[in-house]
Amino acid sequence: MMTSNARRVMWLVAVACCALSPLIVAKTDEPHSGQAPYDRTCKVCHGAEGKGSGAPALVPFAMDVEELLIRVREGGGEMPPISENRVSDDEVKQIAAYLASLTPPADRADAPPAR
Repeated sequence: MMTSNARRVMWLVAVACCALSPLIVAKTDEPHSGQAPYDRTCKVCHGAEGKGSGAPALVPFAMDVEELLIRVREGGGEMPPISENRVSDDEVKQIAAYLASLTPPADRADAPPAR
């Protein structure tokens, strides 16, 4: 049988969870800051989620930010160079974070090796 203190604690935990759940849901509904520059600059060739359509897939994302920045500025293969007037260095960093967020944890470069 539960004591009145245990019931009170459980009730407070339940109320706190109910009160905080809209904040958690609202935060996850916001688009990633890198999605807008990705959609504007990369989506047409690399697809809606970086899985490639007319260009190579970017997800799973395995580049570091500096490598991506060089690739964006210099281009390569069929990819044209993209100037800072079209996408800033900060936006390229946001795009890298967005692509990393689309990458499953097991495929991330910092993931522990599979056993």
